[in-house]
Amino acid sequence: MKKVALFFGGLGNEAAVSIVSATNVAANFNQSRQRLILIYWHRDAYFYRLDKITQAKKPPLNRRLAINDFKKYFSAALLMTHGRYGEDGILQGILESQKISYSGCGVLSSALCMDKAVFKLLMAGQKIPQVPFFLLDYSRHSAKEQAAILTAAKKKLQLPVYIKPANSGSSVGISRLDAWSKLPAALEEARKHDYKIIIEQGLVRPREIEVAVLGNDKLEISRPGELHLLQDFYDFEEKYKNGRTEMLIPAPLTPSQEKKIISLARQAYLLADCRGFARVDFFLNKNRIYLNEINTLPGFTDISMYPQLMMASGYSYSSLLDKLIDLAV
Repeated sequence: MKKVALFFGGLGNEAAVSIVSATNVAANFNQSRQRLILIYWHRDAYFYRLDKITQAKKPPLNRRLAINDFKKYFSAALLMTHGRYGEDGILQGILESQKISYSGCGVLSSALCMDKAVFKLLMAGQKIPQVPFFLLDYSRHSAKEQAAILTAAKKKLQLPVYIKPANSGSSVGISRLDAWSKLPAALEEARKHDYKIIIEQGLVRPREIEVAVLGNDKLEISRPGELHLLQDFYDFEEKYKNGRTEMLIPAPLTPSQEKKIISLARQAYLLADCRGFARVDFFLNKNRIYLNEINTLPGFTDISMYPQLMMASGYSYSSLLDKLIDLAV
């Protein structure tokens, strides 16, 4: 029987979300088809082979696993490591160094989609519609250049404005500005997570539309779903704690809107060299469609959009997991 490692945890700020996703995956995994091995990536940077997910609270030292021993225990990996280090190509590179197949996007596309600055520049070069944005790079821009960028942003962008770390997820480190006086605090918060900052035009009550894409060469694309927000900003608390966000599947769109969104999702997925699976996110505002981002390891919690979209497309939770493993390369 094929042994598949479920990787969860990680060194980034989304490790707790990863554990929730992994708990759902383990509960729905088809054990009659493949044997599941639990691999926890602890904040101490070591990997641990666990018998149950609850051991992640205090992993036993005698279950610590060296990277070059991975192949002794499994031949494929199912990744639920959201955020930096687990979703940005680092873990993918580790697995490739050991010649282990894994689910989801490769090193290049993982890094590209995690870095919002590089991603936005690539999509802009291909004329994919996005909201206006500015990039502030504290590692390269001098104090004079930083001041010039902020001045230009204030001149061109209208409130509300969003301040985002280029490399983060689950809305961690993101601030919504309704007054420019709050900009210094927002920049300071974003800098806790990255030295590259996105200053992005906000939209007033935009509709948030998400599409699930599944496949390597032959793609399956779900009908779009919509997050119906009870507040203006879908932050970490709303995503994972409050549970007050309603999902509408399929999203109430006109046929032309749905066709355009699906076409843009396909185009962006291929441009970013994605494979396996990913969630492509959009804003819809005043009948205009804007690409927001591609999430290469979307959440698999019980309130996550990706599995809900694919289940609405005809998959069961367990058959979706089987498909992800089949697509692993």
